[in-house]
Amino acid sequence: MIGDLDPLMQARGLSAIIVPLHESMHSAFRWIARGAKLTKGYAVKVAGKEPVLVAYPMEREEAAASGLTTRLVHDFGYDRMFRDATPVSAYGEFFDVILRELGASDTVAFFGNVPVHLYVGIAGEMKRRGWNVGSDGVDLIQLARKRKDDHEIEIIRSVGARTEQVVDGVRTMLRERRGLRIGDIKAFITSEITRLGMIEDHETIVSQGRHAGVPHSRGDAGAVLRESVPLVIDIFPSDRATGYFFDLTRTFCTGTIPEELHRVHGEVKEAFERARDAMKPDTPASSYQALVCNFFESKGYSTIRKDPATLAGYVHGLGHGVGLDIHEKPSFALQPSNQDRVETGDILTIEPGLYFPEREIGVRIEDTFVVRQDGVESLCHGSRELEP
Repeated sequence: MIGDLDPLMQARGLSAIIVPLHESMHSAFRWIARGAKLTKGYAVKVAGKEPVLVAYPMEREEAAASGLTTRLVHDFGYDRMFRDATPVSAYGEFFDVILRELGASDTVAFFGNVPVHLYVGIAGEMKRRGWNVGSDGVDLIQLARKRKDDHEIEIIRSVGARTEQVVDGVRTMLRERRGLRIGDIKAFITSEITRLGMIEDHETIVSQGRHAGVPHSRGDAGAVLRESVPLVIDIFPSDRATGYFFDLTRTFCTGTIPEELHRVHGEVKEAFERARDAMKPDTPASSYQALVCNFFESKGYSTIRKDPATLAGYVHGLGHGVGLDIHEKPSFALQPSNQDRVETGDILTIEPGLYFPEREIGVRIEDTFVVRQDGVESLCHGSRELEP
């Protein structure tokens, strides 16, 4: 949340940060600029002060609608600077003037998606003008975005409710229609996501049998839906208006459920419930990946802890944060370098799975949760059973 940004800046000795936007909206700018719908602009955050939006005249009203203080590029001599100088030199002077006028000093850093070929040169130009430009390699915007405020939580809850509407529609299709192709299910999901005010930012995963045994296989759209093999649906739309994501996975099986699939699904569900019930704030995120590895290894399965290259068994991490990106902090990775902690206000997924592509088995169960003071609250309410 925005209140976490100043302490993060202070800990690194940053007097200001700049988050540029060049044509393509990205999550860092969307967050710090309160969703301002610009095509080009600059968010400048001086330590201890609210961010300021520096916008171009054509988008001044969109910038002002954010509620942030808005300045126009011409207030800082933009026309003169860019008339004859190279872009690198002009931007160096431009940011120098902005920072000094807004009260920054000494050390500053850039964050967000920037044209690297341009900003490497800009950083050098600003150093020549007396600024210490750089960071410790940690994305402070992503760290500050990790914990969500109440408004963000309610937006994501709304995206979740609509996502479950889509999945409920798929359940109905699976129960009532025969001869479905994987592409029919995908087309329905895409249509419903759009109808409900969301965007399919990445193609929804709808995979069966062997494809379900490869976690991010998108499946074969032309294949006819088969009975008695698992069907994995991993759906992660974003809200069209705000950009916030949701993430939900269910594994279904039509027809007779084979005994082996029923057992594997039950074990994945137990791993899911163990991680959910154990998770508390102010704990190492990696401890929950270790918990699930312990459980699956006790059942005789390979895990990425025992064999990082394994393609069968438990082959991925337990989950991830969710927000303006589909994958945010915290990370559940077991590497010693991962110091992420589960904190109150985090929104994250728990999504254990087991995969055996050669046996045409893949099972994953995933909910999105908000971390509360006494544990986690699922933002999903639909069934997690194999039956549609």
